[in-house]
Amino acid sequence: MDKPVKEFDAAELTEEVAGRVQQRMPDVDGDLIRREAAISVESHADAHVVDFVGIIAERETRERLNGIAEE
Repeated sequence: MDKPVKEFDAAELTEEVAGRVQQRMPDVDGDLIRREAAISVESHADAHVVDFVGIIAERETRERLNGIAEE
């Protein structure tokens, strides 16, 4: 019961998240977006329910990138 109920491909999900963030933030470097997306996706890799990891990771990625832009 320690494993997620539904498995997901972290690399594939990272690319999906990065693609959506890139569409919303076209002026931000793609490598930076992918790196931040990977951090967000990996932070939820052990979640028991992974259906919403992509949405959560996308929001977290955008928030972190907005924080970087404000610095």
